[in-house]
Amino acid sequence: MIAPASRKIGNYEILHKLGRGGMADVYLAVETTRGHQVALKLIEHAPDADTRDSIEAERRGALLQARLAEIDPRVVRVYDAGDAGGFFFVAMEYVEGQDLAELMRRGPLATGFAVEVAAAVARTLEHAHSLAVEQDGKEFRGIVHGDIKPKNIRIAPGGEVRVLDFGIAKALSLSRKLTRNEFGSVPYASPERLESGEVNRASDLWSLAVMLYEMVAGSQPYSGSSTEQLERRIRNRAPAAPLPESTPEPLRRILAQALSPDPAMRYPAAAAFALDLDAFREGREVSAPPLDDPDATRRTSPRAEDIEATRRTAHSPSPATVRTAAGTPRPATKRRSALAITVRVVLGLIAASMLYGLWNLAGDYRMYQRGQQLARAIESEQLTDADRIWSQWTELSRPNPSSFLLSRPRKLVEQKLLAAADQVIDTYRTTDQPVYEKDWEHARVLAAHALETDPGDAPRGRLRLAEGHIARINGTVHRSSAELRQAVEKFNDAQHLMPRSPDPQLGLARVYVYGLKDLDKAYEALGEAEKRGYRMGNREKSQLADGYRDRADRLANDSKSVKGLPAEKDQLQRAADDYKHAMELYQEVAPWGNANDSLLKLRDRLDLVNFRLMQIDSGQQQ
Repeated sequence: MIAPASRKIGNYEILHKLGRGGMADVYLAVETTRGHQVALKLIEHAPDADTRDSIEAERRGALLQARLAEIDPRVVRVYDAGDAGGFFFVAMEYVEGQDLAELMRRGPLATGFAVEVAAAVARTLEHAHSLAVEQDGKEFRGIVHGDIKPKNIRIAPGGEVRVLDFGIAKALSLSRKLTRNEFGSVPYASPERLESGEVNRASDLWSLAVMLYEMVAGSQPYSGSSTEQLERRIRNRAPAAPLPESTPEPLRRILAQALSPDPAMRYPAAAAFALDLDAFREGREVSAPPLDDPDATRRTSPRAEDIEATRRTAHSPSPATVRTAAGTPRPATKRRSALAITVRVVLGLIAASMLYGLWNLAGDYRMYQRGQQLARAIESEQLTDADRIWSQWTELSRPNPSSFLLSRPRKLVEQKLLAAADQVIDTYRTTDQPVYEKDWEHARVLAAHALETDPGDAPRGRLRLAEGHIARINGTVHRSSAELRQAVEKFNDAQHLMPRSPDPQLGLARVYVYGLKDLDKAYEALGEAEKRGYRMGNREKSQLADGYRDRADRLANDSKSVKGLPAEKDQLQRAADDYKHAMELYQEVAPWGNANDSLLKLRDRLDLVNFRLMQIDSGQQQ
């Protein structure tokens, strides 16, 4: 695909390319109106049938993925999709971490971890396959992913399994089936899919089985010197490559059933696959039948190139046995010497590689042990101070903060950091106790640290909320409209990230009362907070009273510039109304705060305004 001529597509500013899949390129981008990062998938518009089909698949898949993400937290959320700048785009949640393809570059994964990941993906597939949704007036029951492979499974920094890219997902209906082989990856395609092109629930389960096999064995069950040869082997139902000797027998049975040449013998649904994987993880009996031949997984069919090599060997004499015309063998000493040197070099390289691998493995194990110690200290409350927890975590995780070996302590660290930030937020929301700038600054630091461990909406929302309060305080003190506008932006971002929280609206109300002097918007913000379950207390009523008082003061002062004109009476009447509203609110909260003092001052001001109104009504303009 041609790279975008501009670094901006619609509302998205492209940062850099993340990868490519099928006919789409995926970029890391920033949504310019809100400033949050997204994974932006782009397909350039073109008149050919393949491009039109791809865009149609992506368009449908984006809508279905958005619905699926509502019921399954492992599915990446879709924020937006459409056409802009000559491209079809899908803006999705950007998930940091490592995909399985990256993790497997170092070799096979731990069996327990591999099975845990496969079980999580199976549960997501079950949700997808059973999803009921109406789209464009048509009811769809179940969608398939269509491209399950290690590249599309990501392990987030907190250890959560996330399933990426439902872009080619299709509704499973009798009226429409995906019948194109171009979508998806051949190594993970079932024999039936390669034969007919049909993508259905069974093809998703086959892809998952291949991926599980690869995680356990460190290599795919089928290989070939070319894509054509690989496809031919899968379609011919050739036996899979041997699993490692260390593979537990129950897991061999699960994989044997999932990769059975006969589709009728495989798992009938993702839920059944997940149940067997759960049984294996918990040490219970799996439902997969016993292997007919325990040695079956250790034998493979002869490869075509091996057969051809055998034929050549049978008809070609060995160079070492070729004789001269005189009948004496040619010397092979130099060749044997060179061969011996090569063998020694290869053995040395293998030994060095093994030592390096053992060294890395030992380091990983030490890091894992230290991580478990930190987790136990947090869980047993031996370590409770959030700042100390962060200090120990940074020291522990410095070599590889996103390592899946640290999933448990990482999650606990994030929870403790967010809980400490929430103490500040909760104090502001639930008590009349003042929360100062230094408190919000500490909450900001804690949320920023939590964001480093898990770049999700929860820590990001709290970070934006704390930043909003800091900007609010500084903007009010410095009377800086720029800082006050920044506070509004931060609070709006926080509300987007925490849609059910009333806290951003409470911050907005205070900005509008004391900073931007917009009482109507303050009322609107408090109304939104009430919709989210918040009940106005003394602080908010006092804020509104202050807002009415300040607006009345401005109206009374402005009336002096139009003294003797009709506008004077209008402004004074509005000022009197605002003074009365302020007094009513102060009376509700008295003696809270300075309500009683404010009432005394307002009575004097209201008396002056009423006296002037009486003068105007009696015709005394001076």
